[in-house]
Amino acid sequence: METIEIKLDEQTLARALQLAKSYHYTLDELLKDIIENIESFKSKKSTIMGMFSDEPELIDQIVESAMVAREKHS
Repeated sequence: METIEIKLDEQTLARALQLAKSYHYTLDELLKDIIENIESFKSKKSTIMGMFSDEPELIDQIVESAMVAREKHS
């Protein structure tokens, strides 16, 4: 096993720590899990976005609706 150094900005590090804690992982375990499963994340992302590839106006409406809801219920 090797030791590496990773430089992260404070916001990214805070998010990584939050994710690790929520999944009961260490940062090492979180990174390992992400690396081992990245292909499945990629295919899921492509599938979902691919469903809307011919509907840019619909995506704009969805995003706008989410932003309005977020402002109202933050």
